[in-house]
Amino acid sequence: MPPRNAEARRISFGDVAREVVRAEGGGRLAWEGMTLASLFQPLYCIRRGLPVGDEALLRALGRNGQPVPARELFESVDRAARVRLDWTCRALHLRNFAVVDPGARNLFLNVHPAALVDDTDDGRAFAELVRFYGLAPERVFLEVLETDGGDEDRLAAAIAAHRQLGFAIAMDHFGQGRSNFDRIVQLRPKLVKIDRSLLREALGETQARRMLPSLIDMLKDAGAEVAVKGVENARDALAAIEAGASYLQGFHLGAPTRSPRDEGLTSELIRSARGLAAA
Repeated sequence: MPPRNAEARRISFGDVAREVVRAEGGGRLAWEGMTLASLFQPLYCIRRGLPVGDEALLRALGRNGQPVPARELFESVDRAARVRLDWTCRALHLRNFAVVDPGARNLFLNVHPAALVDDTDDGRAFAELVRFYGLAPERVFLEVLETDGGDEDRLAAAIAAHRQLGFAIAMDHFGQGRSNFDRIVQLRPKLVKIDRSLLREALGETQARRMLPSLIDMLKDAGAEVAVKGVENARDALAAIEAGASYLQGFHLGAPTRSPRDEGLTSELIRSARGLAAA
């Protein structure tokens, strides 16, 4: 096994968490001349027609005040800074979610694989921070990104350690990067997210609609529940429901906001789409 990153050995998740807890600025945090903030987007259960979780999304502003896409920000720094940025974002999202927590929904936190591989504490300090902000680890999904962490065996061991602490595991952007069946076998996620908008762009509307049911069936056979992201209109919602997805997420159902949104209209949209699928 290759040695872990030297910077990550010197700075632990606990160190970063304490910095975020002590920092002022309300829902925002200064980081390397930038400003970081959280937005939350709901995940809807098709069967219940209600939101069951919220995904925390990073919003970053550069030194010039202009938005910087999260992916671009993470790719612009080296591994040590990337790991620390991941830990910082998770701590910030927990702090911000605690203020708006509806009390029953799960929280989905995107996690870079390198940040798990380089966490020498195997999630114990992270679990303490979760409890500090009033959540139980069982309400938190670690949503593993599709990027390479450098050591898949170590990633699997880190995931197992976090699962023992009570965290649930999800995989993001299935079919992109390292989010594939090999990683599903190793990580055994409870939930896998498919991005329908990416599938549609790659294959076209007709082929994407034909492939989606088979893909969802394969993921279910692998033991995972399936969420479809990128639901941008009623047609997307209907296609996902007909294909057998259990959860939906996208701008059609709810844009990212600073706090969980009013669910009435969105729930009605899901019930209507579910009725069309059953007709």
